[in-house]
Amino acid sequence: PPFFPDDLIVEVLSLLNVKSVLRFRCVNKHWDTLISDPTFVNLHLKKSAKENTHFLIITEHVTHIQGESLDSSDDTYVRDYGVIPYSICSLLDNPSFTLSIDSYYLVQHKGCSNIVGSCNGLICLVGRSITRGYYEYSFRLWNPATRTTSPKLGFLRLYYSSSVFPSSYDGDYSFTFGYDNSTCTYKAVAARYNRRELRSDVRILSMGDNVWRDIESFPLDPLHFGIGSELSVDNCGVYFKSSINWLAIQNKPWYSRQGIKDITVEQFVIVSLDLGTETYCLYLLPGGFDEVPPSEPNVGVLGDCLSFSYCYKETHFIIWQMKKFGVQDSWIQFLKISYHDLQIHYDRSYNGMMYIFNIVPLFLSEDGDTLILHCNQEISQEILYNWRYNRVERTNITARKTGTDDRTVDNVLCAAGNYFESLVSVF
Repeated sequence: PPFFPDDLIVEVLSLLNVKSVLRFRCVNKHWDTLISDPTFVNLHLKKSAKENTHFLIITEHVTHIQGESLDSSDDTYVRDYGVIPYSICSLLDNPSFTLSIDSYYLVQHKGCSNIVGSCNGLICLVGRSITRGYYEYSFRLWNPATRTTSPKLGFLRLYYSSSVFPSSYDGDYSFTFGYDNSTCTYKAVAARYNRRELRSDVRILSMGDNVWRDIESFPLDPLHFGIGSELSVDNCGVYFKSSINWLAIQNKPWYSRQGIKDITVEQFVIVSLDLGTETYCLYLLPGGFDEVPPSEPNVGVLGDCLSFSYCYKETHFIIWQMKKFGVQDSWIQFLKISYHDLQIHYDRSYNGMMYIFNIVPLFLSEDGDTLILHCNQEISQEILYNWRYNRVERTNITARKTGTDDRTVDNVLCAAGNYFESLVSVF
């Protein structure tokens, strides 16, 4: 029989998707050893990051369990969450489709079902249990591609009862997940606003150590920090290149419609936490950002660049990219898109009530031509915008549980950030 050297086998296998690679583990023990080797896993990871980029579709299904009381006081509601990594190319080819969520369905009894973030093919999940006097948080790492989940990690307790440690409750935690390239360590960051001391508390969990450590407080408080719960995306940091980044306002902790007149563009900055040194940097926003927007700006990642975006007046949506991370002069204006081109009617009223109009960029295609955008006017649909050809489409995604439980899922949302399938171990 022909002989193929291991180097050639490894090179060929590293080009395949995760599902195919896992099948080849069954060829023989030698191939299983090759594929399980950390060197091969890292090689496959590097190629997957460039060639196998997905975004996350999150589904939610609420089951109403009727109780025995006539007034429904003992009725309960069970929420199931699903996460499906989906190819951006598939979405661009077919914005309206039905998908099955059985393969990647989150099992509720695992105790962690809310997403903190994703990195290198791993998704960090958080769960919160409520006990008399305190909340207890726990975490799991989940690899949907290999269908493996870690044991519970990083238990964290937060007292909320005034009768138990009365000075301890200072607001809920906000969590972010990332990777420290210098030590090859996955880390979770927990932060909250200390209402007694008027400062932020920041803690870091290194997944290998499984111990929370206090680190230096934020030099200034991130935008709206401490208002939401750990399930809120409004005050969560953005992971990028071994750092976590938050939008912040200097000398003013709150930013609201009522307070806009008191804020200047010079007060907006980006607070960046280096996961290696666990120290902070402050980055200025682009010089072309010259007017305080009517709704909150956004920091994100688009096209392998840190991005900054905001609604401009009542006419346009603007996106900037920092081409060299940390270099102030590298900001360039990527796009200025009119609401007319996006087929959006700017309106801050809904059913006779005022609300904050906002647009958030979720994803940029590999060729840089197509954006996935979320507008809070359109809760159930995302916007696909090809700026090169000025073409707009709306997604129409439905998700269904197949088999004996053939039910349509209540909510389907796209999630921000790039995701790619990997062979990385969950420990």
